[in-house]
Amino acid sequence: MTKPAAGALLFVDAIEAGLARLVLDDETFTVPARLLPKGAREGSWIRWSGRVVPAPPSDAAAIRKRLARDDRGGPLKL
Repeated sequence: MTKPAAGALLFVDAIEAGLARLVLDDETFTVPARLLPKGAREGSWIRWSGRVVPAPPSDAAAIRKRLARDDRGGPLKL
């Protein structure tokens, strides 16, 4: 399967039930329609671009800290 290059031109073949069918060269794939740029509709050409970004920070440390702060110790009561 060909990976869409940054700035690849895609054809919006169809939009149905919240899904958009896109065509890149001779390949077709489906994405949520909400990912399309504003104004895109069936028959539109769109330039698809993206970039790799770091993962968002995890809230795990803050959650553990809050849980530890609220914990009075002692046995668990179920």
